[in-house]
Amino acid sequence: MFAGIMVIETGLPYFINQGRYIFSVFLAASVFSVFYFFIFSKLVEKHTTRISKDKRKKMFVMEFFDKKSYLIMVVMILGGITIRKFSLLPAFDIGFFYVGIGLALFSCGMKFVYKFKNSSL
Repeated sequence: MFAGIMVIETGLPYFINQGRYIFSVFLAASVFSVFYFFIFSKLVEKHTTRISKDKRKKMFVMEFFDKKSYLIMVVMILGGITIRKFSLLPAFDIGFFYVGIGLALFSCGMKFVYKFKNSSL
């Protein structure tokens, strides 16, 4: 959830300054839908299943995700920094994309919390 908030905070100034709010909201909702339903939710299910099958009483916090997921995170973070630093995309694109992906991250963080609270993990 923290990562989602950070991404939203990065994209929100771009999003607000563009002015085309209805179009921006539609595009952000589209990005949210793709990332939430087709990527992040599947990862929530995958990691929740893996963690629930682990027989240890306690798990080291860095084992929450697998190596592939950490690699994906690094690529996404470095890609985002590179895009902003070298202005590879217009501010309009950064705004709706970051808001959409940030909301998807935040929502999946909430999904992890919900699953944890309502299970025997």
